[in-house]
Amino acid sequence: MTRVTGWILPLLLIAAAAQANVAPETARKLYQEVTPSLVAVQYAWVSELGRRELIGAGVVVGDDLVMLPITIVNPQIPDAQMKDFKIIVPNEKGDPDEIEATFQGRDERTDMALVKAKTPQHWKPIKFEDIPVQVGDPVYSVGILPQVAAYKSYFMEAAVSAKLRGDVPHVLVQGGGLAAMGSPVFNSDGKAIGMTSYRFTTSILLNDRNESLNAITSPPKFFIPAHDFLLTLEDPPSPEKPVELPWMGVPDMTGLTKDVSEAFGLKDKPAIQIGAVIPDTPAAKAGLKQDDIVVKIDGKPLERGDEATELPEIFRRRLLRFKPGETVTLSVLREQDKPLVDIPIKLGQQPKRSNTAKRYFAEDLGFVVRELVFTDTYARKLPSDFKGVIVDVERPQSNAASGGLHPGDIIISMNNNPITDIGEFEKSYKALRKDHPHEPIVLVVQRQNREDTIRIEPPQ
Repeated sequence: MTRVTGWILPLLLIAAAAQANVAPETARKLYQEVTPSLVAVQYAWVSELGRRELIGAGVVVGDDLVMLPITIVNPQIPDAQMKDFKIIVPNEKGDPDEIEATFQGRDERTDMALVKAKTPQHWKPIKFEDIPVQVGDPVYSVGILPQVAAYKSYFMEAAVSAKLRGDVPHVLVQGGGLAAMGSPVFNSDGKAIGMTSYRFTTSILLNDRNESLNAITSPPKFFIPAHDFLLTLEDPPSPEKPVELPWMGVPDMTGLTKDVSEAFGLKDKPAIQIGAVIPDTPAAKAGLKQDDIVVKIDGKPLERGDEATELPEIFRRRLLRFKPGETVTLSVLREQDKPLVDIPIKLGQQPKRSNTAKRYFAEDLGFVVRELVFTDTYARKLPSDFKGVIVDVERPQSNAASGGLHPGDIIISMNNNPITDIGEFEKSYKALRKDHPHEPIVLVVQRQNREDTIRIEPPQ
């Protein structure tokens, strides 16, 4: 027994003793049945500034398939920088087994991700089911300890204390708490009914030595019901078929407060008001207008939130369950005391995201550029066909930093040559550094709705 495990296990025994009266044989049976289905997922984030190993908890959901929370494979990480995936299987008799794996993809409809072993494993999967719970129901969870404790599995017990609404529904528990993020949650019949959710006060990583034990000393109190993420298992992403997300072209929405709703004659009816509608998008083509008040989607009332500010995110998350090409009908109120207007919208596909954009590392000067995507130009109120490349990463104390270049700058010219795209930048940059290695590089950048000139001295 390691020193770390030696003091963790007594903590767990104390926590277990303070829990409700679960029968010891019930706890042992569930613990023994679930433990073989708990693994860790490891991968390397290889960025321009270095390599970092990340490890998070996963649950076996197929013969050789593992599901994990999307926060472990953050969508902000460029896809091409996630490498060397492995599934770590704890071993009571020795070191954990490391099995090479393939990243199947993220599912932003449910905030889950999938990893698959490269060789058949025939693991025992956990079958999640949509089974509702009531306040007072006992719930159990089994999770794995961090790397410093050799991924030892452990058991926790609690009771449902509240069911919360929001863009992601949560169930609040009281009592002993739940196992760490990504751990399956079970009801009294041993059915898998949810998964422990992420908390900002707890590290999501099993190899974070400073924070990874917080889930033991201060156990999580929330879990996500299975019905929220079953779509990932029914329609899983794969490298050949990634999840395609729908898009309307409405970036801004506001949830109506109680007073505003009543003023529009919508008492006790959740509603959202449309902000800007981007021209030439599915919403604009369908006739949706700014200030329209959406009351129904496909004839059904909008889902409630605990606060009006949650309504836009609840609506967006519901919309994510549709596929590009499908038609969704929004019932909107345009005039008080007038009938609702039905607007059918054929959904498009979300524009390219930054995590799939092409990149180039100007290593000697210490900065990274990538191709522009829709969110870059829209946030800056630039034309969608604006030409240039955007600075994505800058190495501290580099020549680029000393010259005044900043992340978020859009480079539109280099040494008097226009920059149209990432290919043009790479070609021009390589030629300049090869033919004129001792001359400065002069960049014209778009910054805060103005053009600035940046002069970067090369390393001598």
